[in-house]
Amino acid sequence: MAGKISGPGVGLQLPQYLYPSELFNAPPDVGTNKVCLAPGQELPIQRGDWAIDLGKYLVLEFKDPVTGVWFPAAGAGWNHGHNIVSSDGFNVRVANRLGCPVTASVIAYGSGYVQATTTITQVPGNGTWVPIVGGQLAGASVTSAGAGYGVAPNVLIPAPPSAANNPNGVGGIQASGFAVIASGTISAFSFTNPGAGYPTAPIATIVPNPTDPNINTGITAGTITFSLTGSGSICGALCTNPGAPLATVSQISLVLAGAGSSGSVVANVLQTVTAGSVVAAGTGFGSAALLTTVGGVPAAGTITNSPEFLGLAWTPRPAQIGLATTGAGGTIATQVGTIYDGGLFLSAPSPIVAGGNLSGSIAGPSLVLVMGARPDIAVLQPL
Repeated sequence: MAGKISGPGVGLQLPQYLYPSELFNAPPDVGTNKVCLAPGQELPIQRGDWAIDLGKYLVLEFKDPVTGVWFPAAGAGWNHGHNIVSSDGFNVRVANRLGCPVTASVIAYGSGYVQATTTITQVPGNGTWVPIVGGQLAGASVTSAGAGYGVAPNVLIPAPPSAANNPNGVGGIQASGFAVIASGTISAFSFTNPGAGYPTAPIATIVPNPTDPNINTGITAGTITFSLTGSGSICGALCTNPGAPLATVSQISLVLAGAGSSGSVVANVLQTVTAGSVVAAGTGFGSAALLTTVGGVPAAGTITNSPEFLGLAWTPRPAQIGLATTGAGGTIATQVGTIYDGGLFLSAPSPIVAGGNLSGSIAGPSLVLVMGARPDIAVLQPL
């Protein structure tokens, strides 16, 4: 099989224009491998293999084949360095989602909703959303415990049908979970996402863990079945288009309308710290101080076995903002800090101060964060 030439002295390709792509037999052009993306912009990655540097605030998104929605990874807030990406030209992109809603959490199920007439309107902004009514999995039942398991097996739950093949016309959200074993048998199953939009309860596939020490001596497969719940209730919401970024990042409202009542969903907006200030002085912080953050996770919602509630949906990256101190006691006067890294969050975090060489009594300063969006630079190197 032919492969790329490689070895000592063979350099990487020159930067090249991404759009339009090269014409057949056209002379090579030299473009740039650095692209600036303002908030709300994205760049599809042309077909091929790439080393991509996302800068500080950009995210790599893929198009979920089940929902048709673009998703950043749960750990995208920490995704510094080069990412090796093989793109088909259509389903992978680099995006600046700062100031834009990216996901939603269900706060209240409500009742009486009908998929065909239920809508979600974003206020403010022009993002578009699809509610998912009903079709949540529940009642996981170990109908056959199996035997011989030395390690808990993997449980694979099929996705709900896509919009084109789903009776609800909009698709759904795939469920996930894990099995627990006792004495070599499956004793229980727990959801990490109960999903939404299933027209019928799917059948899980139980796959022995490849590291199971009993895999060669005999394992009797177990079975797990599910039931459906949530009929007439809001079980999920998908952001089908994040729209234009908000000028000022604040908690937007997602307004439910339709035949039902009492349902509630809240949007999770990707954001960073654009300014960190001390508005009332503090003392006792020694020769150096850092304004940083805690929190910034998506809204937990009330679905207790969901990724948001379980802390699996997003890893926020804390801000790093330098503060000047003066005097022997380390006084932090009123000031605007120097941002080294504004962090990445899906909700507004809380500011805290970490000091160096702490001595004597400490009086904490009063802090204010301004949440917003900023441009960033991606570097895309063809391999």
